[in-house]
Amino acid sequence: MPNRRLWPPRLCATLVGLAALLLAACSPPAGPSGPSSTPPSSGTGNPACDLLTPEIAAKAVPGIVPVGQIIPAKPPGSKAYVCTYSSKSDTGMTALSVALTSPASAADISKAKSTSDCSPVTGIGDFACLQWTGYFRGEAGGASANVVLTAVRGNEALEMPYVTGPPMAGGGHPDGDAMARALSQAAVDAGWGNGTALNVPAAPRVGPPATTNNAVCALISTEEVRRAFGAKTQPQILPGEVSCRYTFGDLGTPGPDSLVFSVEVLKGAASTLDGPGFRGEPLDGVGDRAAFMMTTEPAGPKSLRPAGDVPITILSVMVVRGQNLATFTAQVLISPAGPSAEQMKDQLITLVRGVEF
Repeated sequence: MPNRRLWPPRLCATLVGLAALLLAACSPPAGPSGPSSTPPSSGTGNPACDLLTPEIAAKAVPGIVPVGQIIPAKPPGSKAYVCTYSSKSDTGMTALSVALTSPASAADISKAKSTSDCSPVTGIGDFACLQWTGYFRGEAGGASANVVLTAVRGNEALEMPYVTGPPMAGGGHPDGDAMARALSQAAVDAGWGNGTALNVPAAPRVGPPATTNNAVCALISTEEVRRAFGAKTQPQILPGEVSCRYTFGDLGTPGPDSLVFSVEVLKGAASTLDGPGFRGEPLDGVGDRAAFMMTTEPAGPKSLRPAGDVPITILSVMVVRGQNLATFTAQVLISPAGPSAEQMKDQLITLVRGVEF
């Protein structure tokens, strides 16, 4: 398996089509035991576009126009109907999308209601919550600013991301409160209001969250990572849908506090470890089976670190349990004062050996 840096997934403001496909990826394909595939009635042929009409979208985000003609109502592999709108200005691209799963299975509804780091909204459906991701959570590297509404009503589930670009020179900063209000009102205008007053939570302070209820982050705590590698600083937390990243406080100085530790869990991906071209070192006594890899790359802007002469050492342990695959990755600048790369390998394997996922 080629080495991958495990950054959490982003909704990309510069590729509107990708935003719609990302929505589709969030909805697993329907299986034989899922709900009936009979679609809801539709005037346009796409129930998602019937829900989020051009008039409602333009009220939420002035100047936005449909781009659904380049995206199928149900992208390949998706059980959700998808509709996307976008606009372009001197400050970049903006996108507003909706993915409607109708009918939704019990698993779909449970997944929506268990969305991590999601603040409750009242006045929408049977359940609704808002997430602020990307720029709003301190993600570096020019991350887009994303507000995502997740809602459930009866046997339907929807996900509505509002995506805009990061701050630009001479431009203003994305307003997480205004985006959340516009997104929530659009859902009410689309008929998802429940008759009670709409109450939208305030956006969090811009920057990495201090805490998270993300299930992947719960696999290994920040304190466990600090003890395993001997780091002294408190890491920043960056949760993702299937991943979690801890960034410690001294990325430019060789030693344990230059550590970036990440976890990614992929359901049903166990066969990846047996795929063609995989060259990892097999490990005994870790999960059902496991492998280790180590590579290096230069430090610098592409790695979201200060430039320097010491390369980044990337140590990864891939573990299979049942049908699932977890990848645990430590990226660090090795210091002559220690620990060595071999010692860090042992520290990483010891840390992840007993993790259940």
